[in-house]
Amino acid sequence: MSLDMAKERLGRDGEPIADPARVRQLVDTAHRNATEALAELRDLARGIHPPALDDGLSDALSTLAARSTVPVELSVDVTQRPTPAIETIAYFCAAELLTNVIKHSGARRAVLRVAQEDGLLRLRVTDDGRGGATLGAGSGLTGLRQRVRTVDGRIDVSSPSGGPTAVTVELPLHA
Repeated sequence: MSLDMAKERLGRDGEPIADPARVRQLVDTAHRNATEALAELRDLARGIHPPALDDGLSDALSTLAARSTVPVELSVDVTQRPTPAIETIAYFCAAELLTNVIKHSGARRAVLRVAQEDGLLRLRVTDDGRGGATLGAGSGLTGLRQRVRTVDGRIDVSSPSGGPTAVTVELPLHA
């Protein structure tokens, strides 16, 4: 609606804008509303339990690895099934990290390891790419950190320039 009102206030081509401050305000409102709507959609999408997890984390990660355009060596050693919330977070972390490998690293291969150790679920993605990944540099790793923190988990990124990159996510088994 704000964009429609701004469009009406602009008038016809070539006519002067009668109230540019009001048009700017309408565009700012439309921008803010669109940004909030996108954030809500992202939150909703993050909360959806992917059907790939119906048969467990191992099968879901196998599917992710198989679909990757960069070869992925997969190792999953989970003896106790985590709660659905933890499985969902782990799955989305793996998906985001593998996407980062494909899009940004220039890697020829990646390794995805998931293990249950000391009461935690540890997920680690490494690649042989160019490195340079940092928390806060883009929305992907920052979003992962926020997601992991919701269950008192943690994320560690080691990615010196020239590579390799290793990202470790630690999650409790139950949340």
